[in-house]
Amino acid sequence: MNEEEGIMIYWISGPYGVGKSTVAKCLQEILPKASLYDAEEMGNAVRENYPEECRQGIVFDGYSLWREFNYRLLKDIASRYDGDIIVDMTIVCEEAYPEIIERLRADGVEVNYVILDADWQTIHDRILKRGEKEDCWCMKNIAMCLEYQEKETHALHVNALNRSPEEIAREIVKRVNAMYENENQNFARRQDA
Repeated sequence: MNEEEGIMIYWISGPYGVGKSTVAKCLQEILPKASLYDAEEMGNAVRENYPEECRQGIVFDGYSLWREFNYRLLKDIASRYDGDIIVDMTIVCEEAYPEIIERLRADGVEVNYVILDADWQTIHDRILKRGEKEDCWCMKNIAMCLEYQEKETHALHVNALNRSPEEIAREIVKRVNAMYENENQNFARRQDA
């Protein structure tokens, strides 16, 4: 749906292992009607169907087809579904933001792009806690994610350090609501002028 109807997409990004999926599930419980969208399934479908020698790496948002398919599917879901959509997917390729999020916004879909912030050690420890090994792919790419998100100015950054997933989800809702209340007040002031 569109912003006039109050339906929106919450895109939760951040380093692999920061807690996006857990926060997304908590967000789903808080919002009145929300559906989880699994962009990773689209990534597996795109990457795994390429012959080995044609694959463009392991990072899903590096595939132009992944970006296009997610844009189209999210746009279609937003036009048919009367609830919020929650995407928990790391973005690290600069093309992904304009090709998915900006295009959706240009089409009238309200998208809140949120990055969960945490330091290297916290992310490292969370990855180990979920049973992965020291040399796993997620562990090797913490620095890449942190570097990308430090440059990201389009996002609502939310501190994920020493906080429960429920606290983080509540803060996301609170800050997004406050953002829209301020925008509506500013719009009303412009209308009165």
